[in-house]
Amino acid sequence: MNYILVPIIAIAFARIGLKLFRWRKVLDKPGNDLKNTRKPVPTMQGIFVYIGFFVSVAVLFPQYLHNNLFWGLILGSLPIVIFELFEELHYIGKIRFKIAPAWRLIGHIAWALLAVYIGSFGPQEIIINGQVRIMPQRLLALWFVGWSILCINAINRFDGIYGQASGVSSIWFLTIFLLIQFVVFTHYTNFTEANMQTLMFVKNISFVLFCISLVATIVEYKPLGLVRDIGIMFFGFSLAYLSVVGWAKIGTLIVALSLVIFDAIWVWLWRIFIVKKNPLKGDYTHLHHRLLWLGWTRKEVRWFVWIWSIIMMIFILIQWTDRTNKIVIFTVMALVFFGINWYLFIVKKLPCGLNIKK
Repeated sequence: MNYILVPIIAIAFARIGLKLFRWRKVLDKPGNDLKNTRKPVPTMQGIFVYIGFFVSVAVLFPQYLHNNLFWGLILGSLPIVIFELFEELHYIGKIRFKIAPAWRLIGHIAWALLAVYIGSFGPQEIIINGQVRIMPQRLLALWFVGWSILCINAINRFDGIYGQASGVSSIWFLTIFLLIQFVVFTHYTNFTEANMQTLMFVKNISFVLFCISLVATIVEYKPLGLVRDIGIMFFGFSLAYLSVVGWAKIGTLIVALSLVIFDAIWVWLWRIFIVKKNPLKGDYTHLHHRLLWLGWTRKEVRWFVWIWSIIMMIFILIQWTDRTNKIVIFTVMALVFFGINWYLFIVKKLPCGLNIKK
């Protein structure tokens, strides 16, 4: 019954956000950037993504209100929501105050560490060359900082087309849910009570976030409203958090996230070694920008990214527990992605992205 009610709550909060922002005239500013010619729509729907997530868990899984893992996720992502809220208010001209990017980064790092502390992450088991090794909590905390920043920025930079990033996020949350339900619970049996509770937590939270991100995709598709960085970066942090909590299913998620991660790595390398500029400074060289330059429509780009992500999800799930096959899939994907990009943009010297200054 809980699973049936989750999408209902998600839809209800999305409608509340749309009506409230229209009533208060908190609307975005359509321009000639990558936005279609359209009327302004409610922005900052990401606030109701965050609130809707909390309420969904509080109503349907009240036991998690006493769970450190839940509060690690809620409080660890809170500064992201607050920082991006101020950023959006500044962008639409509601406030003059602007938080410097350096302070936002420092805040993300500090609260990622706090998430590990609040969540009471214990030492994690990792497998290296067939041998089980223990990752100490301090090393895990540093790893989580880097992993969370990668996930946040990779998914956020993939948000250049309405609904694209939220749609991909929904596929990844579904991947975690299905992975635990049909791979972990099917092929592993020796769980302690604590491990079982943790896995059930990750499974349930992943389903809640799957429903919320799917509703956000529908809202953004036309668009009826925009979740903006508030919601997208919350999704990115949540993906990083759940992948670590869920028995360090990072390797599996990396394969599922391969398209977005490869794109982020390519763009960073392009900016550093080819353009020779700060890799944190945005431009229009991401995958969707390159596809738009080649004449693809926004609809075609969206569906290409979504279908590719679904195919990768299926590949991962049908490998069950075979780590070798997952590594092979990831390696082949990397060779194909970077090989094609190298040939087109280094050898053939095609423009790497849209010819728009940012």
